[in-house]
Parts: sequence; C-alpha cells; structure tokens
Amino acid sequence: MIKKHMIALYINTGTTETPIWTRVKKSTKLTINMDAKTEDYDYIADESPTTELDKYQPKIEKNPLTMYEGEPDFEAIFNYFYDMKVGDDAKVDVLVVFMFSPETGGAYKAWKNRSVITIEEMDAVASELSFNLLFGGTMEKGTATIASGVPTFTPAE
Repeated sequence: MIKKHMIALYINTGTTETPIWTRVKKSTKLTINMDAKTEDYDYIADESPTTELDKYQPKIEKNPLTMYEGEPDFEAIFNYFYDMKVGDDAKVDVLVVFMFSPETGGAYKAWKNRSVITIEEMDAVASELSFNLLFGGTMEKGTATIASGVPTFTPAE
C-alpha cells in the first residue's frame, strides 16, 4: 500500500531561475483530480455514440492547510491569501514527486508544472487555509531525486 507521505507536493518559494522547493506538509488532504475532458462522437457505423478521452486538466482542489505560524508551507500560502494575488502573481511552479518504486539510480517519477494558486477560504475556528492548485498547460514529466529533503527535478528525455 502506498502511504500518504509517499506523494510529495512542493511549491517553489524561490524564483524560476533559483527554485526553493517548499514541501506542503501540514495539509490534511492531498487529492489530485485528473478532470478528464471527453467528447462524444456519434459515428455513422455505430448504433450508439462513443465517448473519446481528449485530455486531462489535473488540479488539486480545496486543499486544507493547517495554519502554523512559522511553517514554510503556511507562510507561502498565506502570502497568496493576504496579498490576494491574481494574474501572473498567482502563478507558481509546482513539483509532485511520487516517492515509491524508484527508478534506476534511486530517482522517483515526478511532475513539474506552472500552476495557479487560488485561495478558497480561511477557517479561523478550524485553523485552516484552503487553496487550489490549478495545473496549467503541458505537464512536464520526469524524475526527482531527494537529498536532505530537497528535490532536484530532471525532465524526461
């Protein structure tokens, strides 16, 4: 069984040129919705329409982050909440590392993407700040190695 800690979500709190990968640690949920995009075709040779899968538009929705002052993941997401970032300011590089079944050399399968962070709500009573990560464009697939908790992404060839 693959355990929850074996799927690592990172957001870049540095720059594109010099990324600082901050792991989202204090969230109580991590669901990647693949959001399949389909289209129905009513081919003349078939009695009933056929559904074809065109693409996926993955996203992580309503991710509740427990608010711990000083935790790097909370501090990063809080900035999006407080500043009400929009447009390019709401975009962030995201890295998802699937830390099971390592490839040759110990690297793990990984996705890297330029995503949009949207804030859902702050629940002060539950001490949670909920956000979405909306993956954009083409998902860059590759591998990641992790040394001292810091991932290094290598694009697939």
